[in-house]
Amino acid sequence: MFMPAQYRQGDVLLVAVNSLPTSVKPAGLDNGRVVLAYGEVTGHAHAMPGSRVHYFREDGSGRGFIQVHGGDPVALSHEEHDAIPVPPGTYEVVRQREYQPRALPRAIAD
Repeated sequence: MFMPAQYRQGDVLLVAVNSLPTSVKPAGLDNGRVVLAYGEVTGHAHAMPGSRVHYFREDGSGRGFIQVHGGDPVALSHEEHDAIPVPPGTYEVVRQREYQPRALPRAIAD
């Protein structure tokens, strides 16, 4: 069985996908970087430099996707984690969710 490439850093998981959904729209940069998630308490961010990474959001669902361009991997950085090299490709950005019985799931931020 084929398993797509996956890269995890804290509560952010990148899963390789074949292409972007047609319903996505470009999302903006934050100080020249693509921010995949902000920490709730510390304000730290899971981020990548915006020069070779494009970020997209899907209307309605809020799902996120990135495209990494160029020949070399780009670092996914966070103040509390080691940087992870992410090779060129298209990825869905999956956020870890907190599970509480009888409650709606909510995003976790480290």
